Amino acid sequence: MSMRLRDEATCPICLELFSRPISLSCVHTFCYNCMQMWLLESKDLKLTCPICREVTDKPPIEEWQIKTLTLLTAQHSFLLEQNLHLNDEFLKFWEDMTLDAATANSYLVLSDDLRKVQCGKICHNLMEDPQRFTYVACVLGTLCFSSGCHYWEVEVEEGKEWALGVCKESVDRKRKSGFSSEHGFWIISMKAGALYFSSIPETRIPANRGLSHIGIFLDVEMEEIKFFDVRNDALIYIHRNFSCLEPLRPFFCPELPGESDSGGALSICSR
Repeated sequence: MSMRLRDEATCPICLELFSRPISLSCVHTFCYNCMQMWLLESKDLKLTCPICREVTDKPPIEEWQIKTLTLLTAQHSFLLEQNLHLNDEFLKFWEDMTLDAATANSYLVLSDDLRKVQCGKICHNLMEDPQRFTYVACVLGTLCFSSGCHYWEVEVEEGKEWALGVCKESVDRKRKSGFSSEHGFWIISMKAGALYFSSIPETRIPANRGLSHIGIFLDVEMEEIKFFDVRNDALIYIHRNFSCLEPLRPFFCPELPGESDSGGALSICSR
């Protein structure tokens, strides 16, 4: 998205942000000064589009909408540059993540490489285990974070329900509900096509259609967690100032299966 915005605000002649943008009858847009230079270099002085070569007798039109877009792009260039290089920046903190089978609810099915989880309809492990989530179909990552910066990515199935984020190491794994920040869960969840953060009350988050690849960045010292729409190179949500004096664990909760289909899977991405 950031790249597309910058492209829309860039003159195809000078390859810089538009200055006094004008458009020809063919709808191609250029800087006013760039078009003047183009005409001066033309031998017959006809108004010819530098891109499609269409000749027109109509005068150029000043593009107010493009001018506004250019001003906004220039004003927010730092944030746009951040978005354009998010992946490069966070790759330094990439974690080789797997799922902790000992914490998995008994209905969850984990892949052999412990990177994919899906909820089934059959209880696979009837043994009581204090580490295991008893009532909710979720599982933790194997890594435990007490300091530093950490980044990982998860593929989710489009249109399915899920929850992702981090939680305290000591969360109550017998809990039947109430997976909120008040109880030590800092997660986003997709429910009925809408995205929410686990505040009280829940915070609804705007999200692009087709959300399917989530990036999670955790800065323990700064008490900050960020969620990204990786495919659209866009920030989904930031939560700051969560006070936690104990280790944090990655949290994964796939969709429950329906009567006629299986629940959507969550897959941890490898670098």
